Amino acid sequence: MPRRRDPLSPGQFYHLYNRGVNRERVFFTRENYVYFLKGIKSYLVAHAEIIAYCLVPTHYHLLVRVKPVHDRTCT
Repeated sequence: MPRRRDPLSPGQFYHLYNRGVNRERVFFTRENYVYFLKGIKSYLVAHAEIIAYCLVPTHYHLLVRVKPVHDRTCT
């Protein structure tokens, strides 16, 4: 799959998703889901507002809105 070359625009909504190789599981235990959500909180929340998410054993979906630059905070 090609990489996105144009930047994400502040205020716009984006559907972020990923799936395991050969549709295999990426989440095996409850702790895997918790670890993923903590990572999202650590790295993504400063840059985007999470509108909705869905985590299933083989993949995930995130609906986010990119924050304006002046609204971004580092944690």
